[in-house]
Amino acid sequence: MSTQGILTTKTSSWARLGQRTRHPYRRWFLAVTALFMLGAATSIYGAVAITNSGNQKVQHAFTTSSAEITDVLKLYVHHQLDLITSVESFLFGNQRPTSAQFTAWTKAVDILGHNKDLDELGVVYYVTAAQLPAFVREQDSTTSTPFVVTPAGTRPYYCFAAMGIVRPESDTPPQGYDLCSGSEGPLILSARSDGDGDVVPYTAGGVKQLAFETPIYRGGVTPTSLAGRQRNFLALVALTVEPKIILASTLENYPHMAVNLRFNGTTKPVFTSGVAPKGAARIAVSLGDGWTVDVLGRSSGGGLFSNRNAVYILVGGLVLSLVVAMLIFMLGTDRARLRRLVDDRTEQLNFQATHDMLTGLPNRTLILDRTEQLLTRNRRAGTYGAALFIDLDDFKNVNDSLGHEAGDRLLVLVAARMKAALREVDTIGRVGGDEFVVLLDGGESMGAPEVVAQRLLDAMRDPFELDGSLLPLIVNTSIGIAVGDRPTGSVLLRDADVALYQAKAKGKNKFIFFDQKMEDAIGHRLALEFDLRSALSDHQFRLFYQPLYALADLTIVGVEALLRWDHPKLGLLGPDEFIPALERTGQIRDVGAWVLHEACAQLALWHERGDPLYLSVNVSGRQFDDHALIEQIRGALAVSGLEGHALCIEVTETALMLDMASVVRDLGTIKSLGVSIAIDDFGTGYSSLSSLRELPVDCIKIDQSFVSSITTSEESMAVVRTFIQLGRDLGLRTVAEGVETFDQMDLLRACDVDFVQGFLFSRPLEPKELEAHLLEPRRPARPNPAPPRPQQLD
Repeated sequence: MSTQGILTTKTSSWARLGQRTRHPYRRWFLAVTALFMLGAATSIYGAVAITNSGNQKVQHAFTTSSAEITDVLKLYVHHQLDLITSVESFLFGNQRPTSAQFTAWTKAVDILGHNKDLDELGVVYYVTAAQLPAFVREQDSTTSTPFVVTPAGTRPYYCFAAMGIVRPESDTPPQGYDLCSGSEGPLILSARSDGDGDVVPYTAGGVKQLAFETPIYRGGVTPTSLAGRQRNFLALVALTVEPKIILASTLENYPHMAVNLRFNGTTKPVFTSGVAPKGAARIAVSLGDGWTVDVLGRSSGGGLFSNRNAVYILVGGLVLSLVVAMLIFMLGTDRARLRRLVDDRTEQLNFQATHDMLTGLPNRTLILDRTEQLLTRNRRAGTYGAALFIDLDDFKNVNDSLGHEAGDRLLVLVAARMKAALREVDTIGRVGGDEFVVLLDGGESMGAPEVVAQRLLDAMRDPFELDGSLLPLIVNTSIGIAVGDRPTGSVLLRDADVALYQAKAKGKNKFIFFDQKMEDAIGHRLALEFDLRSALSDHQFRLFYQPLYALADLTIVGVEALLRWDHPKLGLLGPDEFIPALERTGQIRDVGAWVLHEACAQLALWHERGDPLYLSVNVSGRQFDDHALIEQIRGALAVSGLEGHALCIEVTETALMLDMASVVRDLGTIKSLGVSIAIDDFGTGYSSLSSLRELPVDCIKIDQSFVSSITTSEESMAVVRTFIQLGRDLGLRTVAEGVETFDQMDLLRACDVDFVQGFLFSRPLEPKELEAHLLEPRRPARPNPAPPRPQQLD
């Protein structure tokens, strides 16, 4: 056969093969092309939708951030006004105080420490020419430096900053400088006449500042007439701050935003902070007193290619469409590719079985297996590895307040941040809801466990930003560390978990190494918790009563019920040893109900015997959880026959602040029963002047930590005096706890404290002891006395 014939034969063979295969491949090609085009159209639509959504989110974020910044500035203004109110309370609580007393008070409450932006704080007195000689003599009597009026000369009136504090780096006028002779004079006279405080711009030494001025009048009441205001004007409380500090602090979490503060409607800002992006949008909000805040920031995300997610959707959609089209083409033409797909799916299922689906980290099963491998490798090499058990403190609050979806998003962010803080050779996994484990292999390359733990703690200090949360979330982390060999991996993880519990018990947000003593302590705690289960049913709880005295005549007016546990093996235990366990297990609700009924029954018996007392009972914050406390109080009063005014409920500041709105509602209902409300351990919690005004309380109990040092510390004495004055201003009675010496009692009497209790007067006593030693001797000698009306706090 010729060459031409061979070529002709081969050509015809390829042609026949093409005729056999062209139609099937063409059908699949057309199908996957159509599928790709549909996927591409969907990707474009999705990218456009993401772009629009992104622009809406940017606009929403800008609006939300602007509201947050404005709220911070409003709160800042209110904080300065609260500071002025505190100064007013000090002035009314101390008749004509000296500059030294004022300085001591400001140091006691650490005003400069708590107000980093505060430049000056002072009290300005208005002195007429006739009052000047007496005022100069008074100033000379309190200081070693002669009081010299500056500038010299005779004027109808003078304005002197008789007392105040100022930062060391600030320029201050001399002691006798007449402020009314300078630019401050019109402001002082205007405030004196119109009775309203001012918030105005102020320049000192070339530095722009913000001045707060509030006039105060004799009796604490602003007269309605001009003549009355001028006649009864007492002083002007004034402070200056540098807003640039609070503005810079406010914008720390908003790097691409800026803030302008304008005064009296002018377009030129008085104070500015931050750098606004090009083409920034503006939101203006009034802060009151003539001030307006302008928040500038980006309100649009730009076009499609300016949105990273949209680009990802577009490119990813096109790629995915191409991949799917190719996959279908391959599945339609090759069974081997289908088997490969099955293998890939099997691998994915294996991954899901050993990894946490939320964070993608190894789950408990895989972590336990890797812990066993870690122990095996280190035994072979003669080294020691380590396990770090990590828990997010108070994570339940995130789920309760923001929802489980927000909690899941936070867990994903936490996992990513912790993983970024570790080395490639370290293993991290999620073993529970908010629990993580880090494994460190032994050998020279192992990082010191304490260094790794500190690195993780440092990584968690920066706030997390979540949609739905008005403010960034601060996540505290506790870490337990176990180092060395163990029989099994589960034992190593258990020891790390024990150390974690100790880290939480000692204040959280720290790391602690496992020690054998920890296991012993946990065993003791678990044994106590086990014994507590039957303590109430076995009648092991007892009530002691500590008398409370009216300081004016030292008569007993009431008793406070105090719980003790008569443990069958350990003897009489104080509340510090078992109350935390009752609260942790929830048993405090049943035990608290028992205390109410038992104490009310005992008080009813004393009333029948002629003892006009009232009863004070402590309640835990856990008793407010299910609102059952109200019915428990109703039941205790009904069974005992006591009237509501015979009972006072004591609640700690910490319990009040947990869920203030709910607690205030419950306290209002309790108050409607005639029951009094007292804040226990006042001064050790978080309550502020504004929150205290909202609470329906009758009494504040000053914590013994302040009372114990009033004879040795001027600062403690100033704090206690401020508490007493605060109570008097709000119409509340005051009780001083832990009085142990006569000197303490004398100082408290001089401050007009209403009631006292402590070891100086009596220790907590059992009912029979209290009756025999204190109550029975004071009863009137007459048969069958009628039950008297008990004395009250209010």
